[in-house]
Amino acid sequence: MNDGLTAAPGNRGLALVVDDESANRLVLATMLRREGFQVMEAANGEQALERFGETRPDIIFMDVMMPGMGGLEATRQLKILSDTDFVPIIFLTALHDDQSLVRCIESGGDDFLSKPFSFNVVKSRIVAMERVRDLHRHIAAKSRMLAGLLEIDRQEQMLAERIFSHAVNDRNVAADHLGILMRPASTFNGDVLLSQHLPDGSLRVLLGDFTGHGLSAAIGALPVADVFHAMTRKGVIDEVVLEEINRKLYRLLPADRFMCAFMATFSVTGDELRWWNGGMPDGWLCQADGVHPMTSHALPLGILPELSHGDAPRRRVLRKGDRVLLVTDGLMDAQDVAGRIFGQAGWPALIAGWRREHSLLGPLLASLDAHCADTDQQDDIGAVEIPLTGEIFGGADLGFNRSTPTGGACSVLLRDGRLAQPPSMAQLLDMLGLAQALADHLNILETIFHELYTNALDHGILRLPSWMKATTDGFSAYYMERECRLAAGPVGSIRVDICHEPGPPGTIRISITDSGLGFDHDKPCEPLGASVKPWGRGIALVRELCESVNYYNQGTQVEAVYRCV
Repeated sequence: MNDGLTAAPGNRGLALVVDDESANRLVLATMLRREGFQVMEAANGEQALERFGETRPDIIFMDVMMPGMGGLEATRQLKILSDTDFVPIIFLTALHDDQSLVRCIESGGDDFLSKPFSFNVVKSRIVAMERVRDLHRHIAAKSRMLAGLLEIDRQEQMLAERIFSHAVNDRNVAADHLGILMRPASTFNGDVLLSQHLPDGSLRVLLGDFTGHGLSAAIGALPVADVFHAMTRKGVIDEVVLEEINRKLYRLLPADRFMCAFMATFSVTGDELRWWNGGMPDGWLCQADGVHPMTSHALPLGILPELSHGDAPRRRVLRKGDRVLLVTDGLMDAQDVAGRIFGQAGWPALIAGWRREHSLLGPLLASLDAHCADTDQQDDIGAVEIPLTGEIFGGADLGFNRSTPTGGACSVLLRDGRLAQPPSMAQLLDMLGLAQALADHLNILETIFHELYTNALDHGILRLPSWMKATTDGFSAYYMERECRLAAGPVGSIRVDICHEPGPPGTIRISITDSGLGFDHDKPCEPLGASVKPWGRGIALVRELCESVNYYNQGTQVEAVYRCV
């Protein structure tokens, strides 16, 4: 018996001969050595397992009938120890009945030799088993290499998904106050959820569902997120944001790819919802009088080069405490083991029993998990619940009071980090329903508002002195210092009040009040043309444009009156 032998270069490998008869072992071992094998021997099943654990052979010859552990049981255990490595086992048996041979194969044997065996038969069986063994090992090596490559690919995809998710989601706002469910069907999520505040503090939310799932579906989320966040922060209206996203997707995506989307904008006053549904399942508005669907009324984004003007966003009146739920079709189409979809099984009862005093997301998750159980889903699942509470808005408190269709007042209070992002005059006029009526005066009103607000921010909140602009490099130093103070995080508040007094010809009163320490507002301001100092020209221009400009409360409040003539 040759314990611990390994095959020398050029040899055919190591053979294990298992037989309780030493004469049988000797005869077979002699034949195998002539064929170029090294041989180790075992007298029973227990010894065979021991030898196999010491040195793994390339082929095994196993007697069936042995004292102690027989060949059938030893073979079963050897196949378990071999795991994915194929080690052929040839049974040596004097049995010839079919049932005995079937038991040999069922226990894991790969071939058999009948005793007494001839040398030529042994040679042919060895050659056949070597072919099978070598093929199996070649396939196993390829499989291990493929598994390694797949694992590298999986890790790279996970890293890419992490970076991708941060790029898309890190700019979202109010996430802690929204109920969010996002379950991708693969590493990458083809559903996208975006949220951002408008300059006046209103909240805009977009839930999108790209065609398919995985990386090919998720890749369009980056340009969509860039457009959504940039344009929302600038206060661009819903229609223009949707049109720009549609144009970008139409240019980037192939013809068979598009994005279904639901976009909802919640006014900071808490009294209006503007919503647009392009190919998504119904959105749901839960109010005191019941649950109202918001059905799809437009094509998905990216199908046509331009959106239809007839598919403009819709409007709904809101009340404090209302809730909105948006879902993707992956949620509605989630299947149980019997193939029933969630939209027909658990969903109707959830919606019918929803009351605005309670969040639906918890019951939804429980019902969905019970429905899906261990069933793998074929599509991404997405849902977001938006409660109409003060926490979802962007730190700008807005009060609104409209007196007549052509007159009214609104106010915006901006605090701390929101001070650098004031609303535009166009947005403020839109709140009053006057954007179109005063379109001819918009540029002048924007100039007035910009100068007054910038003055309040720079001198009232940031405490920047005008004399910094007096030197040659003064303007540069002034604005560098301004950026530094803004980056450090301004502390304070500015209140903007806009009042429209109906005409003819009509008057706009712009009042801006800051929480700063004030300044000497009694110092006379030189006329625009007479000023030679490199500061003060903005306020001088405002005085030229307005009917009156007056400061109050040590300069912390200014009111400008503009007559629409």
